[in-house]
Amino acid sequence: MRTRTLVATNTLAQIVGKFITAGVTFITTILIARYYGVSGYGEFTKITAFIALFYLVSDFGFNAIVLRLISEQPKKENYFFQNLLALRIVFSLFVTGLAVFVAFFLPFNPVTFTGFTPLSKMGIFIMSFTILTQAIYTTANLIFQKNLRYDKSIIASSIGSIAGLLILLILLFYRTSLLLSLFSFVFGGILMAIVSLYLIEALRKLKFETKIDFALWKKIFKETLPLGLTLVFNLIYFRVDTFILTYFRSTFEVGIYGLAYKFFEFPLTIPTFFMNSLYPLLLVESRIKNQESRIIKKSFHFLLFASLIFVSLCLFLSPLLTLIKPEFSSSVLPFKILSLSLPFFFLSSLFMWILISRGKQKLLMIIYSFTMILNIILNLIFIPTHGYIAAAIITGVSEAVVMLFTGVASFRLLNQNLSWIGNLKIKN
Repeated sequence: MRTRTLVATNTLAQIVGKFITAGVTFITTILIARYYGVSGYGEFTKITAFIALFYLVSDFGFNAIVLRLISEQPKKENYFFQNLLALRIVFSLFVTGLAVFVAFFLPFNPVTFTGFTPLSKMGIFIMSFTILTQAIYTTANLIFQKNLRYDKSIIASSIGSIAGLLILLILLFYRTSLLLSLFSFVFGGILMAIVSLYLIEALRKLKFETKIDFALWKKIFKETLPLGLTLVFNLIYFRVDTFILTYFRSTFEVGIYGLAYKFFEFPLTIPTFFMNSLYPLLLVESRIKNQESRIIKKSFHFLLFASLIFVSLCLFLSPLLTLIKPEFSSSVLPFKILSLSLPFFFLSSLFMWILISRGKQKLLMIIYSFTMILNIILNLIFIPTHGYIAAAIITGVSEAVVMLFTGVASFRLLNQNLSWIGNLKIKN
Protein backbone atom coordinates (compact mmCIF):
# COMPACT_ATOMS: atom_id res chain seq x y z
CA MET A 1 0.00 0.00 0.00
CA ARG A 2 1.33 3.45 -0.88
CA THR A 3 2.74 5.64 1.91
CA ARG A 4 0.13 8.31 1.36
CA THR A 5 -2.66 5.73 1.52
CA LEU A 6 -1.28 4.13 4.69
CA VAL A 7 -0.99 7.45 6.51
CA ALA A 8 -4.35 8.69 5.27
CA THR A 9 -6.16 5.44 6.11
CA ASN A 10 -4.82 5.21 9.64
CA THR A 11 -5.24 8.92 10.31
CA LEU A 12 -8.83 8.68 9.06
CA ALA A 13 -9.41 5.61 11.24
CA GLN A 14 -8.20 7.52 14.27
CA ILE A 15 -10.35 10.52 13.36
CA VAL A 16 -13.42 8.28 13.09
CA GLY A 17 -12.55 6.76 16.45
CA LYS A 18 -12.00 10.18 17.94
CA PHE A 19 -15.32 11.29 16.48
CA ILE A 20 -16.92 8.56 18.57
CA THR A 21 -14.89 9.13 21.74
CA ALA A 22 -15.01 12.92 21.31
CA GLY A 23 -18.76 12.67 20.90
CA VAL A 24 -18.91 10.74 24.15
CA THR A 25 -16.59 13.25 25.82
CA PHE A 26 -18.71 16.09 24.46
CA ILE A 27 -21.87 14.58 25.91
CA THR A 28 -20.09 13.79 29.18
CA THR A 29 -18.79 17.36 29.41
CA ILE A 30 -22.25 18.80 28.83
CA LEU A 31 -23.86 16.43 31.35
CA ILE A 32 -21.36 17.21 34.10
CA ALA A 33 -21.38 20.94 33.36
CA ARG A 34 -25.18 21.18 33.31
CA TYR A 35 -25.78 18.84 36.24
CA TYR A 36 -23.12 20.15 38.63
CA GLY A 37 -22.78 23.77 37.38
CA VAL A 38 -19.65 25.90 36.98
CA SER A 39 -18.28 25.19 40.45
CA GLY A 40 -18.93 21.46 40.13
CA TYR A 41 -17.29 21.44 36.73
CA GLY A 42 -14.41 23.36 38.28
CA GLU A 43 -13.89 20.52 40.77
CA PHE A 44 -14.07 18.03 37.91
CA THR A 45 -11.43 20.05 36.02
CA LYS A 46 -9.08 20.02 39.02
CA ILE A 47 -9.42 16.24 39.38
CA THR A 48 -8.95 15.37 35.71
CA ALA A 49 -6.12 17.87 35.17
CA PHE A 50 -4.20 16.40 38.08
CA ILE A 51 -4.74 12.79 36.99
CA ALA A 52 -3.77 13.66 33.38
CA LEU A 53 -0.27 14.50 34.62
CA PHE A 54 0.16 10.96 35.88
CA TYR A 55 -1.27 9.42 32.70
CA LEU A 56 1.70 10.85 30.88
CA VAL A 57 4.16 9.91 33.61
CA SER A 58 3.04 6.28 33.31
CA ASP A 59 3.26 6.57 29.51
CA PHE A 60 6.74 8.13 29.65
CA GLY A 61 7.25 7.72 25.91
CA PHE A 62 8.10 4.01 26.22
CA ASN A 63 6.19 3.15 23.01
CA ALA A 64 8.36 5.31 20.77
CA ILE A 65 11.58 3.67 21.95
CA VAL A 66 10.24 0.10 21.92
CA LEU A 67 8.78 0.68 18.45
CA ARG A 68 12.28 1.57 17.30
CA LEU A 69 13.63 -1.64 18.87
CA ILE A 70 10.96 -3.70 17.09
CA SER A 71 11.78 -2.03 13.76
CA GLU A 72 15.40 -3.12 14.27
CA GLN A 73 14.52 -6.68 15.40
CA PRO A 74 11.03 -7.48 14.04
CA LYS A 75 11.22 -11.17 15.01
CA LYS A 76 11.36 -10.18 18.69
CA GLU A 77 8.12 -8.18 18.59
CA ASN A 78 6.34 -10.46 21.07
CA TYR A 79 9.32 -10.38 23.43
CA PHE A 80 9.55 -6.60 23.41
CA PHE A 81 5.80 -6.11 23.76
CA GLN A 82 5.34 -8.43 26.72
CA ASN A 83 8.26 -6.96 28.61
CA LEU A 84 6.95 -3.46 27.95
CA LEU A 85 3.51 -4.49 29.24
CA ALA A 86 5.02 -5.89 32.44
CA LEU A 87 7.26 -2.84 32.88
CA ARG A 88 4.41 -0.42 32.39
CA ILE A 89 2.07 -2.23 34.79
CA VAL A 90 4.69 -2.14 37.54
CA PHE A 91 5.60 1.47 36.75
CA SER A 92 1.95 2.62 36.60
CA LEU A 93 1.19 1.01 39.98
CA PHE A 94 4.05 3.05 41.43
CA VAL A 95 2.76 6.18 39.68
CA THR A 96 -0.77 5.56 41.00
CA GLY A 97 0.53 5.39 44.56
CA LEU A 98 2.56 8.54 43.94
CA ALA A 99 -0.52 10.40 42.65
CA VAL A 100 -2.57 9.54 45.74
CA PHE A 101 0.32 10.46 48.04
CA VAL A 102 0.92 13.84 46.36
CA ALA A 103 -2.82 14.62 46.33
CA PHE A 104 -2.90 14.34 50.11
CA PHE A 105 -0.54 17.33 50.38
CA LEU A 106 -2.15 19.56 47.75
CA PRO A 107 -2.91 23.04 49.16
CA PHE A 108 -6.42 24.09 50.22
CA ASN A 109 -7.49 27.37 51.84
CA PRO A 110 -10.80 26.85 53.71
CA VAL A 111 -11.24 30.62 54.15
CA THR A 112 -11.07 31.62 50.47
CA PHE A 113 -12.06 28.10 49.36
CA THR A 114 -9.26 28.06 46.80
CA GLY A 115 -6.99 25.14 46.03
CA PHE A 116 -7.82 21.44 46.12
CA THR A 117 -10.87 20.85 48.31
CA PRO A 118 -11.43 17.60 50.23
CA LEU A 119 -13.91 16.68 47.48
CA SER A 120 -11.31 17.09 44.73
CA LYS A 121 -8.74 15.08 46.71
CA MET A 122 -11.20 12.21 47.14
CA GLY A 123 -12.01 12.48 43.43
CA ILE A 124 -8.30 12.16 42.62
CA PHE A 125 -8.17 8.96 44.68
CA ILE A 126 -11.09 7.47 42.74
CA MET A 127 -9.74 8.50 39.34
CA SER A 128 -6.23 7.25 40.18
CA PHE A 129 -7.39 3.72 39.31
CA THR A 130 -7.64 4.80 35.67
CA ILE A 131 -3.87 5.39 35.55
CA LEU A 132 -3.32 1.63 35.37
CA THR A 133 -6.05 0.98 32.79
CA GLN A 134 -4.79 3.84 30.63
CA ALA A 135 -1.26 2.41 30.84
CA ILE A 136 -2.44 -1.00 29.62
CA TYR A 137 -4.35 0.57 26.72
CA THR A 138 -1.33 2.71 25.79
CA THR A 139 0.87 -0.40 25.70
CA ALA A 140 -1.59 -2.20 23.44
CA ASN A 141 -1.36 0.76 21.07
CA LEU A 142 2.28 -0.16 20.46
CA ILE A 143 1.16 -3.18 18.43
CA PHE A 144 -1.70 -1.30 16.78
CA GLN A 145 0.71 1.46 15.73
CA LYS A 146 3.44 -0.90 14.56
CA ASN A 147 1.00 -2.81 12.35
CA LEU A 148 -0.89 0.35 11.35
CA ARG A 149 -4.12 -1.12 12.71
CA TYR A 150 -5.59 1.82 14.57
CA ASP A 151 -9.05 0.45 13.88
CA LYS A 152 -8.38 -2.01 16.73
CA SER A 153 -7.44 0.85 19.03
CA ILE A 154 -10.63 2.63 18.04
CA ILE A 155 -12.78 -0.38 18.93
CA ALA A 156 -11.26 -0.61 22.41
CA SER A 157 -11.51 3.11 23.19
CA SER A 158 -15.02 3.38 21.78
CA ILE A 159 -16.34 0.43 23.79
CA GLY A 160 -14.77 1.80 26.97
CA SER A 161 -15.99 5.37 26.50
CA ILE A 162 -19.54 4.39 25.50
CA ALA A 163 -19.81 2.00 28.45
CA GLY A 164 -18.57 4.75 30.76
CA LEU A 165 -21.15 7.17 29.39
CA LEU A 166 -23.99 4.70 29.94
CA ILE A 167 -22.90 4.20 33.55
CA LEU A 168 -22.71 7.99 34.01
CA LEU A 169 -26.24 8.41 32.65
CA ILE A 170 -27.53 5.84 35.11
CA LEU A 171 -25.74 7.51 38.01
CA LEU A 172 -27.01 10.97 37.05
CA PHE A 173 -30.53 9.60 36.68
CA TYR A 174 -30.37 8.68 40.36
CA ARG A 175 -28.92 12.13 41.16
CA THR A 176 -25.65 10.85 42.57
CA SER A 177 -22.82 13.06 43.75
CA LEU A 178 -19.86 14.11 41.60
CA LEU A 179 -17.65 11.61 43.40
CA LEU A 180 -19.91 8.67 42.58
CA SER A 181 -20.16 9.78 38.96
CA LEU A 182 -16.38 9.39 38.67
CA PHE A 183 -16.74 5.62 38.98
CA SER A 184 -18.17 5.63 35.46
CA PHE A 185 -14.71 6.62 34.19
CA VAL A 186 -13.09 3.82 36.21
CA PHE A 187 -15.48 1.22 34.79
CA GLY A 188 -14.99 2.50 31.23
CA GLY A 189 -11.21 2.39 31.65
CA ILE A 190 -11.25 -1.22 32.89
CA LEU A 191 -13.35 -2.33 29.93
CA MET A 192 -11.12 -0.44 27.46
CA ALA A 193 -7.99 -2.13 28.83
CA ILE A 194 -9.53 -5.62 28.67
CA VAL A 195 -10.78 -5.16 25.10
CA SER A 196 -7.44 -3.76 23.90
CA LEU A 197 -5.55 -6.78 25.24
CA TYR A 198 -8.07 -9.14 23.65
CA LEU A 199 -7.66 -7.41 20.28
CA ILE A 200 -3.87 -7.61 20.57
CA GLU A 201 -4.07 -11.39 20.91
CA ALA A 202 -6.59 -11.60 18.08
CA LEU A 203 -4.37 -9.46 15.85
CA ARG A 204 -1.01 -11.11 16.45
CA LYS A 205 -1.95 -14.48 17.97
CA LEU A 206 0.22 -13.55 20.93
CA LYS A 207 0.46 -15.75 23.99
CA PHE A 208 0.83 -13.74 27.15
CA GLU A 209 3.70 -15.69 28.68
CA THR A 210 5.88 -12.83 29.79
CA LYS A 211 9.53 -13.62 30.41
CA ILE A 212 10.82 -10.76 32.51
CA ASP A 213 14.09 -9.30 31.26
CA PHE A 214 15.23 -6.68 33.75
CA ALA A 215 18.20 -5.82 31.55
CA LEU A 216 15.75 -4.88 28.80
CA TRP A 217 13.67 -2.87 31.29
CA LYS A 218 16.80 -0.93 32.21
CA LYS A 219 17.67 -0.37 28.54
CA ILE A 220 14.14 0.84 27.71
CA PHE A 221 14.03 3.17 30.69
CA LYS A 222 17.50 4.57 30.01
CA GLU A 223 16.78 5.29 26.34
CA THR A 224 13.31 6.64 27.11
CA LEU A 225 14.35 8.96 29.93
CA PRO A 226 15.01 12.07 27.79
CA LEU A 227 11.78 11.56 25.82
CA GLY A 228 9.80 10.73 28.96
CA LEU A 229 11.00 13.88 30.67
CA THR A 230 10.18 15.83 27.51
CA LEU A 231 6.60 14.57 27.57
CA VAL A 232 6.30 15.33 31.28
CA PHE A 233 7.66 18.86 30.78
CA ASN A 234 5.25 19.28 27.88
CA LEU A 235 2.23 18.26 29.94
CA ILE A 236 3.29 20.32 32.96
CA TYR A 237 3.37 23.52 30.93
CA PHE A 238 0.18 22.39 29.18
CA ARG A 239 -1.63 21.91 32.51
CA VAL A 240 0.14 24.07 35.06
CA ASP A 241 -2.12 27.04 34.35
CA THR A 242 -5.07 25.08 35.77
CA PHE A 243 -3.17 24.40 39.00
CA ILE A 244 -2.09 28.02 39.35
CA LEU A 245 -5.68 29.11 38.67
CA THR A 246 -6.81 26.65 41.32
CA TYR A 247 -4.48 28.22 43.88
CA PHE A 248 -4.98 31.91 43.10
CA ARG A 249 -8.51 32.11 41.70
CA SER A 250 -11.95 30.73 42.51
CA THR A 251 -13.30 27.31 41.57
CA PHE A 252 -15.80 29.21 39.38
CA GLU A 253 -12.96 30.58 37.24
CA VAL A 254 -11.36 27.13 37.05
CA GLY A 255 -14.67 25.83 35.69
CA ILE A 256 -14.89 28.63 33.10
CA TYR A 257 -11.36 28.00 31.85
CA GLY A 258 -11.73 24.23 32.15
CA LEU A 259 -14.68 24.14 29.77
CA ALA A 260 -12.88 26.35 27.22
CA TYR A 261 -9.80 24.13 27.46
CA LYS A 262 -11.80 20.93 27.09
CA PHE A 263 -13.21 22.03 23.73
CA PHE A 264 -9.82 23.43 22.69
CA GLU A 265 -8.33 19.95 23.17
CA PHE A 266 -10.62 18.34 20.58
CA PRO A 267 -8.82 19.66 17.44
CA LEU A 268 -5.44 18.92 19.04
CA THR A 269 -6.09 15.24 18.45
CA ILE A 270 -5.69 15.73 14.68
CA PRO A 271 -1.89 16.28 14.68
CA THR A 272 -1.51 13.55 17.33
CA PHE A 273 -3.34 10.99 15.21
CA PHE A 274 -1.58 12.09 12.05
CA MET A 275 1.87 11.76 13.61
CA ASN A 276 0.95 8.40 15.16
CA SER A 277 0.44 7.12 11.62
CA LEU A 278 3.47 8.90 10.22
CA TYR A 279 6.05 8.00 12.87
CA PRO A 280 6.54 4.30 11.91
CA LEU A 281 7.08 5.40 8.31
CA LEU A 282 9.61 8.04 9.38
CA LEU A 283 11.54 5.32 11.19
CA VAL A 284 11.48 2.93 8.24
CA GLU A 285 12.40 5.57 5.69
CA SER A 286 14.78 7.68 7.78
CA ARG A 287 17.72 6.52 5.65
CA ILE A 288 16.01 7.28 2.34
CA LYS A 289 16.44 11.02 2.44
CA ASN A 290 14.51 12.06 -0.63
CA GLN A 291 11.53 9.90 0.28
CA GLU A 292 11.45 11.23 3.82
CA SER A 293 11.74 14.82 2.63
CA ARG A 294 8.59 14.42 0.53
CA ILE A 295 6.72 12.95 3.48
CA ILE A 296 7.77 15.81 5.75
CA LYS A 297 6.97 18.49 3.17
CA LYS A 298 3.46 17.15 2.51
CA SER A 299 2.88 16.67 6.23
CA PHE A 300 3.89 20.26 6.92
CA HIS A 301 1.47 21.63 4.34
CA PHE A 302 -1.37 19.37 5.50
CA LEU A 303 -0.98 20.27 9.17
CA LEU A 304 -0.73 23.99 8.45
CA PHE A 305 -3.82 23.94 6.24
CA ALA A 306 -5.79 21.81 8.71
CA SER A 307 -4.89 24.08 11.63
CA LEU A 308 -6.16 27.18 9.82
CA ILE A 309 -9.45 25.44 9.06
CA PHE A 310 -9.90 24.52 12.72
CA VAL A 311 -9.06 28.06 13.84
CA SER A 312 -11.84 29.36 11.62
CA LEU A 313 -14.31 26.73 12.84
CA CYS A 314 -13.53 27.34 16.50
CA LEU A 315 -13.90 31.11 16.20
CA PHE A 316 -17.19 30.71 14.35
CA LEU A 317 -18.68 28.11 16.70
CA SER A 318 -17.41 29.52 20.01
CA PRO A 319 -20.70 31.30 20.93
CA LEU A 320 -22.37 27.87 21.08
CA LEU A 321 -20.67 27.25 24.44
CA THR A 322 -23.40 29.32 26.06
CA LEU A 323 -25.96 26.71 25.03
CA ILE A 324 -24.50 24.32 27.60
CA LYS A 325 -25.51 26.72 30.34
CA PRO A 326 -25.74 30.54 30.25
CA GLU A 327 -23.25 30.90 33.10
CA PHE A 328 -20.56 29.45 30.78
CA SER A 329 -20.74 32.53 28.53
CA SER A 330 -17.40 33.66 30.00
CA SER A 331 -15.77 30.59 28.46
CA VAL A 332 -16.17 31.99 24.93
CA LEU A 333 -13.29 34.50 25.09
CA PRO A 334 -10.60 32.15 26.47
CA PHE A 335 -11.71 29.53 23.95
CA LYS A 336 -11.19 32.01 21.09
CA ILE A 337 -7.77 32.97 22.41
CA LEU A 338 -6.71 29.33 22.75
CA SER A 339 -7.99 28.54 19.25
CA LEU A 340 -5.65 31.10 17.70
CA SER A 341 -2.68 29.03 18.91
CA LEU A 342 -3.74 25.87 17.02
CA PRO A 343 -1.21 26.34 14.14
CA PHE A 344 1.61 26.35 16.71
CA PHE A 345 0.44 23.05 18.20
CA PHE A 346 -0.11 21.37 14.81
CA LEU A 347 3.33 22.25 13.44
CA SER A 348 5.28 21.64 16.65
CA SER A 349 3.86 18.11 16.67
CA LEU A 350 5.50 17.44 13.30
CA PHE A 351 8.83 18.97 14.32
CA MET A 352 8.84 17.04 17.59
CA TRP A 353 8.48 13.65 15.89
CA ILE A 354 11.04 14.53 13.22
CA LEU A 355 13.54 15.06 16.02
CA ILE A 356 12.48 11.87 17.82
CA SER A 357 12.84 9.83 14.61
CA ARG A 358 16.42 11.14 14.38
CA GLY A 359 17.22 10.29 18.01
CA LYS A 360 17.26 13.89 19.28
CA GLN A 361 15.34 13.26 22.52
CA LYS A 362 17.88 15.14 24.64
CA LEU A 363 17.49 18.26 22.52
CA LEU A 364 13.72 18.02 22.90
CA MET A 365 14.11 17.66 26.65
CA ILE A 366 16.09 20.92 26.76
CA ILE A 367 13.54 22.77 24.62
CA TYR A 368 10.54 21.60 26.65
CA SER A 369 12.21 22.14 30.02
CA PHE A 370 13.02 25.72 29.03
CA THR A 371 9.45 26.27 27.82
CA MET A 372 8.02 24.75 30.99
CA ILE A 373 10.05 27.12 33.19
CA LEU A 374 9.05 30.10 31.02
CA ASN A 375 5.39 29.05 31.14
CA ILE A 376 5.37 28.64 34.92
CA ILE A 377 7.04 32.03 35.47
CA LEU A 378 4.59 33.84 33.16
CA ASN A 379 1.58 32.13 34.74
CA LEU A 380 2.76 32.97 38.26
CA ILE A 381 3.19 36.60 37.26
CA PHE A 382 -0.03 37.17 35.34
CA ILE A 383 -2.69 34.67 36.52
CA PRO A 384 -3.08 36.19 40.03
CA THR A 385 -4.14 39.51 38.48
CA HIS A 386 -5.57 38.56 35.07
CA GLY A 387 -6.96 35.08 35.69
CA TYR A 388 -7.91 32.71 32.90
CA ILE A 389 -7.40 35.26 30.12
CA ALA A 390 -3.70 35.38 30.97
CA ALA A 391 -3.62 31.57 31.11
CA ALA A 392 -5.05 31.30 27.59
CA ILE A 393 -2.61 33.82 26.12
CA ILE A 394 0.41 32.25 27.84
CA THR A 395 -0.56 28.82 26.48
CA GLY A 396 -0.30 30.18 22.93
CA VAL A 397 2.95 32.03 23.60
CA SER A 398 4.55 28.93 25.11
CA GLU A 399 3.64 26.70 22.17
CA ALA A 400 4.92 29.35 19.75
CA VAL A 401 8.28 29.12 21.52
CA VAL A 402 8.25 25.31 21.20
CA MET A 403 7.37 25.53 17.50
CA LEU A 404 10.16 28.05 16.87
CA PHE A 405 12.91 26.02 18.57
CA THR A 406 11.84 22.59 17.28
CA GLY A 407 11.31 24.03 13.80
CA VAL A 408 14.78 25.57 13.65
CA ALA A 409 16.29 22.34 14.98
CA SER A 410 14.44 20.30 12.35
CA PHE A 411 15.55 22.59 9.52
CA ARG A 412 19.17 22.34 10.62
CA LEU A 413 18.93 18.59 11.08
CA LEU A 414 17.67 18.24 7.51
CA ASN A 415 20.27 20.75 6.24
CA GLN A 416 17.56 23.18 5.25
CA ASN A 417 16.91 26.89 5.34
CA LEU A 418 13.46 28.47 5.44
CA SER A 419 12.89 27.68 1.76
CA TRP A 420 12.24 24.12 3.05
CA ILE A 421 8.68 25.24 3.73
CA GLY A 422 7.97 25.84 0.10
CA ASN A 423 10.39 23.57 -1.74
CA LEU A 424 12.01 20.93 0.45
CA LYS A 425 15.10 19.28 -1.06
CA ILE A 426 17.72 17.51 0.96
CA LYS A 427 21.28 18.53 0.12
CA ASN A 428 23.73 15.82 -0.72
